[in-house]
Amino acid sequence: MQPTYDSTTHCPPIMSAGRHEMDPHDDWKSAERPNYLTNVDLEYPYSELPYIAQYKLLKLPFTGELIEHVDYWGEGSIVNGGLYSGFRNCYNVNRQYQEVSNGPDKDRKIPNRIPVRDENDCDTRAYIKDDSVKIVTLMSAPIIPNSARDITRIVNERVGMVVIYGMPVESQGIKLLAAELKNKLLLYCPDYELPDYLQEPTMMDSHVAFLNKQLLMDLLFKYVSTGDYDKAVTITKSLEHDNVGFMIEELIDRLLRAREPNVFAYADKLWSAGHHDIVNDFFPSEVKLITKQERVKIIGRYYDQALKLDANVDSYNDRLAWGDSKDKTSHRVSWKLIPVWENNKLLYKIMNTEHTMYLKLDVNVDGYGDRKAWGSNNSNEKRHLWKLTPLTPVVLETGNVLLIENHEYGQSLKLDAHVDSYGDRLLWGNNGNVDGNPGYFGWVINAWP
Repeated sequence: MQPTYDSTTHCPPIMSAGRHEMDPHDDWKSAERPNYLTNVDLEYPYSELPYIAQYKLLKLPFTGELIEHVDYWGEGSIVNGGLYSGFRNCYNVNRQYQEVSNGPDKDRKIPNRIPVRDENDCDTRAYIKDDSVKIVTLMSAPIIPNSARDITRIVNERVGMVVIYGMPVESQGIKLLAAELKNKLLLYCPDYELPDYLQEPTMMDSHVAFLNKQLLMDLLFKYVSTGDYDKAVTITKSLEHDNVGFMIEELIDRLLRAREPNVFAYADKLWSAGHHDIVNDFFPSEVKLITKQERVKIIGRYYDQALKLDANVDSYNDRLAWGDSKDKTSHRVSWKLIPVWENNKLLYKIMNTEHTMYLKLDVNVDGYGDRKAWGSNNSNEKRHLWKLTPLTPVVLETGNVLLIENHEYGQSLKLDAHVDSYGDRLLWGNNGNVDGNPGYFGWVINAWP
């Protein structure tokens, strides 16, 4: 449980009448020792001493390990009316003469207490080394410039986390702390689900979490790769608001290098949510073109031929698909990718804009198990749907290379090794694994014409 503060002055503990009317030093000195049955005794030598920063002290951590947890203005674990506050296994920064303010341990000394002079002079520099704490918490106590700076000083930049309980994210104290923590790239993570240990306090029903860069990036990568797009969009918008667009760029690069197909769905969800600036500013050109449903040309990476449909139709009014040996600018090589969501997965219909026909694979196979690709007037079958996968690090100057896989048959598109009399190549779905030769089966999406 934290001290009760005067909200008009942001000053901690207003002492009640009774035993607290005596000198606070005498009051504290005579108080009963901390409860180390409920709380873990971390054997901190200065826990029961007043503020003595004028002397040269041993600073935490005493070993090369980081401090696991510091609760700022903490008083240890308290159970009061069936509700829990504080933590039983951490250091508690608090005023030098502050005692436990309520619960069964009321008026006892605070366990594992790291003293500060008072609520306004809250500098732990004499007691805690810089950048040395994994987790810093604060529970429903005002945040002033001094405490914001001190919290930022002690939390570790690489693996640290700061959690504030019972304070709205829009509050001035949170804004003050956020500005300080940004200097270490510990950034606000909306709707962060706390680990079990940090859910132990039940007295507060809300929290604001600031995560280190690596943890935040890992979390965002997880949300995209597992299809939790609402959370991914919310965090991405927060990163943009914090003016750390380079982190969005790093995430997209990581998704591409992991060959994560959900990178397209991620862009589509951002676009659909109205975050056009994020898509335009941070995603590569082929993802932007596809997401915005602009006209594109689809070029086979290995033979450098653009897809087109045959000038002639068969008995079903379908047209064979080809790679053109010369043409990269006419309407024949103009396509649009139309998004189709199915079971939280993003697929595409690939439409030739000259004939308004949709790419599909044949129901029949040749002697190798391959299937010819056709354009058809209808688009209502599973074989009209396609999955896109980035093939980074296969990257050209014109953009990233993609794999185009049929949803019905699981066959990836390729151009025939042989040419007709015009130098054109038939388009096929490949029967077999394509992982060993991504360059041969790769496609580049460029703006048309």
